[in-house]
Amino acid sequence: MIRIEQLSTSRGDFLLGPIDLDLCKSSYLTVLGPSGSGKTVLLETCMGLLPPETGRVWFDEVDITNIAPEQRLISYLPQDLALFPHLDVKTNILFGARHRKLDQTLSEKRLNDLLDLLDLHNLIDRHDVTTLSGGEKQRVALARALLPGPRLLFLDEPFSALDATIKRQLQLKLREVNQQMGVSILHVTHDQEEAFMLGEQVAIMIDGRVRQIGTRDQIYYQPKTLEVARFLRNQNIFDMTIEEVLPDDSLRLSSDISLTAPGFAGAVVGARIAAGIRSEEIVIIRPNKPIGPELHENLFHATVDDILAFGGCHTLCIRLNENNMNLDVELPNCAMRDLGYEIGDALQVCLRKRSLWTIPVEDSSNLLEESHDLLR
Repeated sequence: MIRIEQLSTSRGDFLLGPIDLDLCKSSYLTVLGPSGSGKTVLLETCMGLLPPETGRVWFDEVDITNIAPEQRLISYLPQDLALFPHLDVKTNILFGARHRKLDQTLSEKRLNDLLDLLDLHNLIDRHDVTTLSGGEKQRVALARALLPGPRLLFLDEPFSALDATIKRQLQLKLREVNQQMGVSILHVTHDQEEAFMLGEQVAIMIDGRVRQIGTRDQIYYQPKTLEVARFLRNQNIFDMTIEEVLPDDSLRLSSDISLTAPGFAGAVVGARIAAGIRSEEIVIIRPNKPIGPELHENLFHATVDDILAFGGCHTLCIRLNENNMNLDVELPNCAMRDLGYEIGDALQVCLRKRSLWTIPVEDSSNLLEESHDLLR
């Protein structure tokens, strides 16, 4: 569908790229990154609003790098929506189709289909778009972007200003649009939950570069660099040394604690690596319960130092008894109510081998200090 090859450009002092990305037909790619990472610059360069300094953009094997934006058959939903306040709802939705001189009968049919898909029947006769709620404006703007029948839709932080309930409703509508209309979607966001819920593939962009791209599970559970791991809020990161490469290619690691972890290509004894585990992946061993085979390794006794309550979960801030190392353990509220932990309680935890990730480290920086700085 669309292929981006070694694309780079600049805006002021900011440098984008070089970037390589592929978006297949009818697929959904989310580009996730912090504010200022270059996500909007990437979209604007792909659309032809910014000239690339190097690289090419291909659409269905046709080089569109130097084609005018209006000829690229790409629809765009910007963060500010850009609805026309002097036009009514219906005219706003039809604006792109009329500008592209689509057949009126086809436009009306698509309009009726979108009214059903996006629940717009009660809004189509509204004359003043400024009276619409935030969610209503989003649906109108999305209908306007879809009515010309684009094969590719670009979304730039489309739901950042909406409350959580309306945002979730519209996220589900986007899934329907992708699945029912077959339109390919390139969606940039800084919202990690949104990126993982919607994207069939997720690209992590930091400082103008795509640092990792893969499926949800690959990105979430197997970060390839420390900057990706930290951005994805991996709070339990250990500075380790490889003690032994085991016959099954897993690794015996040592530092303040000893761990058995998955291996990686090129692992050698004596090398320094970062190992980590997500807080929700740490297993609490319940007393007097049998322990399965995969929980026999990486067992530690600990003490609860603090408990943090969030909307749908609790975080236990625990300290390992043998070395005073601090870890975060995330529990859903139902599990927390069942376990009933309080500050000062003793517990046993398992850092399950298959849940650990490992990354080679080439510099001499202090991983633990950097991780703690990220959380301050």
